[in-house]
Amino acid sequence: MKMKRKILDIVGKVDYPYTCAIVNNQRMGFLDEVEESTKITLLTVKEGEGRRTYERTLAFLASFCIRKINKRFRVHIKHSYGDALYGEIENADDVKKAIKDLKKCMETMVMEDKKIDKHNLTKEEAISRLEREGRFDDIRLLKYLSKDTIPLYFIDGYYVYFAGPLLPRTGMIKVFDIISYEPGFLILLPDRTDPEKLASVANRRKLFETYQESKKWVESLSVRYVGDLNEAIANRQISKVIKIQEALHEKKISDIADMIKNRGARIVLIAGPSSSGKTTSAKRLEIQLRVNGFVPTVISTDDYFVDREKTPIGEDGKPDYDCFDAIDHELLQKQLRLLLEGKEIQMPRYNFFTGKSEKGRKIKLNRNGILIVEGIHGLNPKLTERIKAKDKFKVYVSALTQLNIDRINRIPTRDTRLIRRIVRDSHFRGISAAETIRRWPTVIRGEEKYIFPYQENADVMFNSALVYELAVLRVRAEVALRAIDYKEKEYGESLRLLNFLSHFLPLVTEEIPPTSILREFIGGSSFKY
Repeated sequence: MKMKRKILDIVGKVDYPYTCAIVNNQRMGFLDEVEESTKITLLTVKEGEGRRTYERTLAFLASFCIRKINKRFRVHIKHSYGDALYGEIENADDVKKAIKDLKKCMETMVMEDKKIDKHNLTKEEAISRLEREGRFDDIRLLKYLSKDTIPLYFIDGYYVYFAGPLLPRTGMIKVFDIISYEPGFLILLPDRTDPEKLASVANRRKLFETYQESKKWVESLSVRYVGDLNEAIANRQISKVIKIQEALHEKKISDIADMIKNRGARIVLIAGPSSSGKTTSAKRLEIQLRVNGFVPTVISTDDYFVDREKTPIGEDGKPDYDCFDAIDHELLQKQLRLLLEGKEIQMPRYNFFTGKSEKGRKIKLNRNGILIVEGIHGLNPKLTERIKAKDKFKVYVSALTQLNIDRINRIPTRDTRLIRRIVRDSHFRGISAAETIRRWPTVIRGEEKYIFPYQENADVMFNSALVYELAVLRVRAEVALRAIDYKEKEYGESLRLLNFLSHFLPLVTEEIPPTSILREFIGGSSFKY
């Protein structure tokens, strides 16, 4: 029988920027045990699980320190904010002083280079330990977790559950800062290209306000964490949650339609990242605009793709279908102006099989006509630079996850969108989960280059995330993810996603409305795509 040892003991002294490892295509922490002869590849803080490990360790230190400062205080890591984490401190009368004390405590912990330990306990042992500390939110999560053993990380007797590995020492946290950001704080992270310096954080106030609005949504649903969602499913209260969540979506879209009417806009530009639900959002907005007396015409910028052989080549030597010049933006802008002048145009129609632009439908706006233009470049000013500002209304759509695993285990928005895409691609496009995961880094690069820089140009942001969706997607995603062979490079990512989805009780329901955003990914929509 081969001996097993901690990865940390095998690789010897390891320090920043390395944070975790890949072993046989699996992502593992330095405190995990493997056979001594196993090949180990180290990951850095720059991206992927290496970065997530660093973030989790910072969240652990923040949770430990805030409890040390005052046992009444509780820290909540809410969501990302560019290359930072946004959090809030509960029960603090003087929040700014609490943030200052938190930063000082975390800096001290890093300087002291304290050891972080990991214990694998039975579920009963883990729950019993957390009960003694009064951590009932954590217990609500673990109660429904289908695992024989629960990994708890601890420092000085303070135990916390994490959905992924942590660093083995506090001294491996080298680059971070904490600053006040009303009503909470930001934990600044290392730069992705140069991890020896802090990343700069762009002002994304509109995006932040959308997150804050979504926080109110989950409070109205009484579902802040996965444990709350699981209890609603187990206690057969999920029907109410679905109805309220879908009503909130419909009300928001109705409000946007009212804003458009009050503005007197004639073109609605809708943009957002992959699998954010742009298409369904456009179709639902079309209905609400009809209620307001408009006759909408929906145009997809995908129909304006240039012929495939004219597509610009990206840095990787492959056609870059996401870049701005991959669409005939001159033709699009010309036709938009003609439509606003009351003239008829013949749209192009892109044939994805031949890679050629063909003749499409003829359209003309009547007196109450309004255009809905949907595509990833919708908020790029260059797309409509010759259209008057008063005629435009810009909408940014993204699935900004409202739900977190617990108060310090956040759910990355990208994970929700990736799971949406895996389910849709495997069921409706014949694309395997492995291929979707393989393409995902390219998708992310395109978003960071062509979409995110323009999101603050939006007049309004719509959060398409549904608090219950991952319980529904779990049922469909698991089959596709388990089909990935352990020898494939994407196997490690599939295991990470399967572990993440295991926190949700599976939900199969017919109550999801046919107009729901979720129907775009699981099927059964009353819209045609």
